[in-house]
Amino acid sequence: MFDPTAFDNIKFMIQAEVYDRDLDDLLHIHSRSDKVDLASLGREAAITFSLKEKPQLRVTLIIQADLEKLAGELMKLPGAFPGVSLHIVYTGPEHVLTDGCMNRLENGWGAARRYERKKIASNQMETVHEWHIYFERTITEDMIEELGDLVGFIVETLETAPNSE
Repeated sequence: MFDPTAFDNIKFMIQAEVYDRDLDDLLHIHSRSDKVDLASLGREAAITFSLKEKPQLRVTLIIQADLEKLAGELMKLPGAFPGVSLHIVYTGPEHVLTDGCMNRLENGWGAARRYERKKIASNQMETVHEWHIYFERTITEDMIEELGDLVGFIVETLETAPNSE
């Protein structure tokens, strides 16, 4: 029988929280991916969604687990710390994901995290901004109950963002 890893359990819970809100007609899911890097034996799962009424501002929740975390968990190595790293990306056109919006996001998420702002300019498409938040600690299965709160907080941040129209 398959014994799910911490990565599998955390991925399942995040996706369940997002899909529950999709079923409640609050969110629209734009994409989902589940990748294995055969060179490094790392895993990554991502789900991208937006509010139904604000489709231009999207959020991608990304979890990753490297070989060290996976091997430590499966082999029950002493000092192993099974879990995932978490990275969230807000993406939208520059008139939606403005500097003011990104400042409010940084204030809302707090100073204890690492943030990056990226501007993607193209001669073919509208300029897009990305706002990244990195959680600089391992997210473990002990924190699974908090994942619902995390998705709920992300929904709140999307609700307070400016309208895309």
